[in-house]
Parts: sequence; C-alpha cells; structure tokens
Amino acid sequence: MNAEEIKVGCFQMMLVLLLGINYVIVAMSHALLIFHNYTPKFYCQAKDSPHKTYGCRESANLSIVANLTSALPEVPILEACSGEYRFVTEFAENSVVTEWGLICERRYLSFLGPTVYYVGVLLGAWITGFLADCIGRLPVQAICLYAQGTMAVALYMVQSYPAFLVLRGLQGVFVQGLQNSTYILSLELFPAQLRTLVALIMQISWSIGLILLAMLSYVIPDWRILQLAVSVPTAVTVLYIWIIPESPRWLLAKGKSTEADIAFERIAKYNSCCTRSRTENTFVQEACVKSNTTPIKPERKSRVTSVELKKAKADENQQEEATSLLNRSKPIQVEEKVIEQTSEVNSINLENRFFTLDLHRETLSSLKNFDQKDLPSSSVCDRNSRTISLSNDQREISLKDTEVVLRRIKKEKTTENEEKTKNENQTNKTSSILKSMSESFMLRKQGVIMICQWWTSAMVCGILDDLMPNFTINRHITFALGGILEIATYTFVYFIISKYGRRLPMCMYQFFNGIVCILIAIFLILTTTAPWIDLAKTITLLFGKVTVTSTISIVYLYTVETFPTVIRGSCLGLCVVFAKLGSLSIPYSLLSVKHVPLPVPLLAVGILCLIGGLLVLILPETLNRILPDRIASVQNIIDDSSFKNDSVNIENDTENNLTDRQILREKLFSEDWVDAGNGILVNFTENKNIE
Repeated sequence: MNAEEIKVGCFQMMLVLLLGINYVIVAMSHALLIFHNYTPKFYCQAKDSPHKTYGCRESANLSIVANLTSALPEVPILEACSGEYRFVTEFAENSVVTEWGLICERRYLSFLGPTVYYVGVLLGAWITGFLADCIGRLPVQAICLYAQGTMAVALYMVQSYPAFLVLRGLQGVFVQGLQNSTYILSLELFPAQLRTLVALIMQISWSIGLILLAMLSYVIPDWRILQLAVSVPTAVTVLYIWIIPESPRWLLAKGKSTEADIAFERIAKYNSCCTRSRTENTFVQEACVKSNTTPIKPERKSRVTSVELKKAKADENQQEEATSLLNRSKPIQVEEKVIEQTSEVNSINLENRFFTLDLHRETLSSLKNFDQKDLPSSSVCDRNSRTISLSNDQREISLKDTEVVLRRIKKEKTTENEEKTKNENQTNKTSSILKSMSESFMLRKQGVIMICQWWTSAMVCGILDDLMPNFTINRHITFALGGILEIATYTFVYFIISKYGRRLPMCMYQFFNGIVCILIAIFLILTTTAPWIDLAKTITLLFGKVTVTSTISIVYLYTVETFPTVIRGSCLGLCVVFAKLGSLSIPYSLLSVKHVPLPVPLLAVGILCLIGGLLVLILPETLNRILPDRIASVQNIIDDSSFKNDSVNIENDTENNLTDRQILREKLFSEDWVDAGNGILVNFTENKNIE
C-alpha cells in the first residue's frame, strides 16, 4: 500500500484538528515573549521623600528621560534609583520586567529573555529535526509536547531570574521540536491533493493560538498564572495522543513495511468507525479488487464440432508440414531458425509449437478410428493418452530435435548473460557515482536556495516588527487584530498557491518584501515633515507585514515538499536555524544606528529579498506532486521533462497492457478458441476457409 493511495476519511480530518492543538500551544509559547517583557510606566520613589521622578535618570546631567517605548533604544549611562522603582498599572499587571525590576540600568537583562529563548529554538530545530528522521515523528512529538509542558509548570514556580532564563531556553528547544514534528507529521498523513488544505489548517491554528493568548492575557494580568494557563492544552493532549499514528510514509522510507501496514489498517479502522458504514476488512477488499481487475475465467470443456471433422484435408496438410519440420534430414534449417530467436519467450513459443504439432498429428490419427467417446478434451489425462499413442520414431525425432535446439539456446543465453552482467556492472558503477554526485549537488543547491528564503524573510519580519508604530488601541486588542489579519492572509495565500503553485507566488512575495524595505528606506531618507509621509510609511509597514507573513507560510510548506522523507526533518531544522540567526542579527544591526544609518541595512535586506525571489525560480514546482521519500526520488520532481516522458511511457504501457488483456479476454470467452492446458489456446476453426 502506498501512502498516496490511502483513502481520506473523517478520522484523518480529526487528526489534523487534534494536531492543530499542538500548533496552538507552539504559537502561545512563542508569543509569550511580548507579555513577559511588558514594561508599564514607572517612577523612582526616594527614601523618606514624597517626591516622585518618572522614568530613568541620566548620570551625566541628572535629567529625567521619558519612558523607553522603542524596542531597541539608545542606552545612555543611567543613575540608579536611591529608593525603589514603582510601576503604574491599570489592572495590577505583573510581568517579568516588573517582578525583577528589569528597567533603566538593569534593562539589558530584559533582552536576555528573548535571546536565550531563540537560542533554544535554534538548538531545538537542529536536534529534534535529526531525531525526527532517526526515530520517527511521533516519538519526537510526544517527547517535546510533554517536556515543554513540564517546563511551563516549572516556570510558574521559579523564583530567580537566572533559573527563569534556563527554563525558557529549554522550553524553546522542545517547543520548536514540537512545531517541526507536528507540521511534518500532519502533511505526511495526507495525499498530495490535500497538503495545501492541511497547511492552511495548521496556520489557522497558529493564528487561533495568538488570539487565544490575547484573550488570556487580558483576563489574567499575572504572568505566572498566564504561564500556567498556557500549559493547560498540554494536559488535554493526554486524552488523544495515543490515537495519533506514526507517519506511514516515514515507515515505508525506513523499510518498516509491517509497521506501515499496521498504521494503514489503523487509519482505515478508525475511518470505518467514524462513518459506521464499513467493516474492518473493507480496506483490504478494496485493495484486492483494484489490483485484480481481470475477470475470472469460467470453467468449460473443450469440444470438437462437426465442422472440424469435415476439414480432415486441411489437417492432413498440417500433418505433412509437421513431418517436414520434424524430419531428421532438415534439422539444420530448424536450428538456424531457432538460433536467431535468442529471447526466452521465443524458446517457450518453440516448445508450444512442437506440442501443437503433436496435438494435430494425434487428432489426425484419431480421426481414422473416430468414435463419439473419443472426443478431444482439455484434461491432463486425455492429453497424456493422446501423446502416448504417437509412434516411437516420431517421438524420438521430436525429442532429439528439441534437446539440440534447447542446448544451443542455453549456451548462447549463458554467454550473452555473462557479457551483459559485465557491461551492466561497469555501467552501474559509473552511473551510481555520477548519480550520487548529481543528487548531492542537487540537494545542496536546493538547500542553499531554501536557506536564503528563510534567512531573508526572517530578517524582514524582525525589521518590520521593530519599526511598526505603537497604536493607541489597547495592546491586547492590537494583538488579537494581528491574529485575525493573519487568518485572512493565510486564507488568501491558500487560494493563490492552490491555483498557481508555490514557486511563482513565492517569487512574487519576495519581490514585495524587497520593495517594501526599499520604500521604507526612501521614506527615512526624505527629510520633509509632510503628514502623508507618515501615513504612507504606516501603510507600507502593514502591507509588508502581510507579505512577509505570506512568505513564511509558503516557505514552510515549500521546504517540507521539496526535501525527501529520510532527511526532511533535518533539512527543515537547518532552515529554521538560519531563520533564527537572521532574526537574532536584526537587533545588532539596528543598534549600530550611530555608525551606520538605518536606511543602509534596509536597502541591503531589500536587495537580498529581490535576489532570493529570482533564486526561487530555479526550484521545482511541487503543487500536487507526491512527496519524495528518498534522495533518488527528488530527481523525478526536479526534471519536469522526465516527469512528462515517464507519464507518457506509463500511459503507453498501460494501453499496451490493456490491448493484450483485451485480446486474451476475447480468446478466453470466444467460441472458437479452446484451452488445451498449460496456458495453450488452440483455434480449431482458423482453417475453415481452406478447401
């Protein structure tokens, strides 16, 4: 059974929804950084003094600095508060920043939280991707799921900031492993026609996680209780984790056919339980019906009609031809004719010809002493009795001739087979070396192009997040609106990539990312204070946020479809590693604003996006293509011309097989052909018109 031939049912759709819960957990864990580092207004309350000083104090001139709203401000030399810092909150909100006082001179510690978490994500993508290819998708998913849930509960009880950083780093390792294994497993459970829909469901689950986190953060102001509430879906997964099967595609790629058959039967069983219209054995019966489409030949007896009896003269002519062929005086002609036929099929046909000649000879001898009881039959006993009645001389002649012919055929076959094996061994060695070199070069080329897409899209996403203006709306509402906007974006992308594939939309969105970065750089270079510039900048940033979100969703699906099953987890993990390196490099590039103007990195990233969009055109199109299982099968996806030729050859082969089957079916069910046994069909009416 092939992974593409399995029939999709309600059980598999339920599996996607259940795996979407894992994606909700991942989205909330990744987005918790925003709520952990929330910094409300604060003031310094001096000891034994009612005077309040809002913000931080510079040590140079002791001037009051306004609250820092930018994500990456210029950090001046600050003076410590002589008393204590107090925060002004509306709903008694408590974050990591307010609990450990990560402001002013200690603000650099607040940047360690996201940095340590993303380093954990980077390591987790690499390690868990390798493990997913070695031990399977389901074990890695289960380990990462409950390990990150354990870390979430431990974060609720942590009391020191260094311990908090360690636990967040470990949580990042397991959360990223959960994301990659869940996404790969969900796509491998479905055939090619439904992969785009499954990817849409997973991305919508991500957006639902963001909206759910915005609602929970509004209701729960304390970060510890919020951390515990986020871990609740992990406890819910205990109810259904045992019904999720391992990827049958990965099992078949690893040679575990027995486990793959068990997974197929399990899926079919639960599909039949959901519909209540099929039994457990229906899956096997449908497979048998599909594989055996030829009708069963009914049993029937051979017969001799009166028409054949009247055609004795034609049979006598055949007898003369048979004796001339079997005459010892002309064995050389027969040998020369047979030597030219070197294939195994021709030798079998030669043996069948001798048997038919013997059969005709026996029928002619039996016509002399004809009786109604001696009609020809297709049974083995009747054939043996007829062959025994032959004369000894004719039998010796036929046996000796056939022995000589078969010996010479065997000698020629052995010599030809030895030569063929030698030539094939030499050609196989050279072809295997060239094939491995071409495949490795092909995979490296694809890997470099994919890494470029991940790296540039992550850099654009980081820049746009840092440059996005602060809206006056409530931050929880803004965050929820962002999740709703992502749902609309993913839905629009679904229709685009379902119609136009992955390659052209990816190229188009990368060009949009580059244009957005270049336009923002131009707006920053312009020194005019016209109000339309700020409005145009905001609209451009929002449009860039939509395009980069679309790019990341396409590149995630494109990466899974491009690389083979045996190394899919490792390749996806490597791409995520470079993406996180790109996002971590953005803060350092923006911190260098004193030395390098901000438009310079924007122009550089924009040009890289344009180059990445051109490189996408080198990649193959994977829309409705079967996922490659091994490295050798990637060639079938890359070479479009070979794919077309293979499809044409397959169609021609199927047409030839159908014509052969039709001819055989006509012979089996016609009135003229009679089964003589041993796969031999005899037509007694082919010489009707000979008189």
